Amino acid sequence: MRLRTFTGASLNEVMNQVRREMGADAVIIATNDAPGGGVQVRAAAERAIAPAEETASVAVERRERARRAQRGDGKSGLTRIARALSFHRVTESAAEALMHSACEMEDGEATATLARALDARYAAHPIEHMPQRPLLFTGPAGVGKSSALAKTAARMVAAGVRPVILAADDGAGAREQLHAYAKAMGGLAVEPVDGLNALNTVLAGLQGPSPILIDTEAINPFDLDALERLSDLAAAADSEIVAVIEAGMAPEDAEDACAILAAAGAGRALVTKIDAAQRLGALLAPGETGLSYAHISASPFIGSGLAPATALRIARALLDDVALGGAFDDDTSRL
Repeated sequence: MRLRTFTGASLNEVMNQVRREMGADAVIIATNDAPGGGVQVRAAAERAIAPAEETASVAVERRERARRAQRGDGKSGLTRIARALSFHRVTESAAEALMHSACEMEDGEATATLARALDARYAAHPIEHMPQRPLLFTGPAGVGKSSALAKTAARMVAAGVRPVILAADDGAGAREQLHAYAKAMGGLAVEPVDGLNALNTVLAGLQGPSPILIDTEAINPFDLDALERLSDLAAAADSEIVAVIEAGMAPEDAEDACAILAAAGAGRALVTKIDAAQRLGALLAPGETGLSYAHISASPFIGSGLAPATALRIARALLDDVALGGAFDDDTSRL
């Protein structure tokens, strides 16, 4: 597998260069405006153009690689990875880094190779059943923030732990939804919180080692006032911020949102709605901005579909190796 960059006056001209020099099987990784004007295309191809001169050892290695490709080893897996990253509109920096890692590993099997590349680039830190600090869930409107909190609570309940839910989102129907979730999980405690003073009062009245999960209002990450309110709330509760991101977001928007939430204090991210998105470029946004992966969600059910975001699960989602439900093997119940 080789990666090359082509530049020309028009996309048609550059594509002709790609086909002429890399063959019809070349995969386009990224297309951008060229720094000096025109179009720049980053492409990957299984077959490389042989240099005019090569040493005997290089020639032997090249022939051995060709034989592995014919057997379905090494190269076919790399081609599959390149096509998957292109299909999911993975950002250029992430695609190039992952392809470079995959080329160096040349494991042969696409899922294993991509999983190793992901593991080398990103960190995973699943949410514990008994976290040391309160967890504050935040994210843009519509990403499934409250559902993500409820699914986290369901995993704790399945492990024999009963968390306390603080409802700091006073939007229409938000608290009613949390009460419905809590009732389905055996009547978990839900405490309404209106402002910092109320938060301090509720926290002072809690007894025992129960985990605390805080639901906040949907946030516009690009609104400085909203970020300030979020930071104040997190500081008052001495809580860890968990960023919730939807898999179907535009990858660039997801990276911007994750970067801003990371700057506001988030350390981990939970990616939702993987089952409802065709292209999953946003799935890599948390890792690209330095956030650790906590969990990924691929089910509308509160008791199922939430699993630790391991490199293997992410690779399977990107390559669509298995039905999404099969990749999430630690479901709790059909709540």
